[in-house]
Amino acid sequence: MPNAAPADLTALDRRILRALQRDGRISNADLAREVGLSAAACWTHTKRLFRTGVVRTVRALLAPDAIGCGTLVFVGVVLDRSTPESFAAFEAAVRAMDQVLECVLVAGDVDYFLRIRVRDMPAFNRLHSERIIALPGVRQVRTFFVMNEVKTDGPLPL
Repeated sequence: MPNAAPADLTALDRRILRALQRDGRISNADLAREVGLSAAACWTHTKRLFRTGVVRTVRALLAPDAIGCGTLVFVGVVLDRSTPESFAAFEAAVRAMDQVLECVLVAGDVDYFLRIRVRDMPAFNRLHSERIIALPGVRQVRTFFVMNEVKTDGPLPL
């Protein structure tokens, strides 16, 4: 799916995107009113933003505590080799882990950071001992338990 370059976004596109980030369930009529368009024109613009991949999806943002995933953990992973094959094997295995919300390749002292949600520390201990250290190519794991979530899931600046 193609992605629009930032320069391809008009001021109107940015107004639509800000509104959708604030409330993905906003009706087309309310969105049109908010951005100053007719409902038909707004629908055309919004469909284009989805079709071009600027808007990837709309979904519910759940309260982690309410669903038994109140513990947030960041895990730094160092692989034993820095080869395309070892990166690919690690990434494929991580994609299969539901507890891993995000996995990013970084430059620095670790190769990857994982953002993980679990019920509690014993649940993380099980995940760590049974799955994380068994991931392909893992040489070292550094764990950071989040004590306070100050700002999460903020909208992208437009």
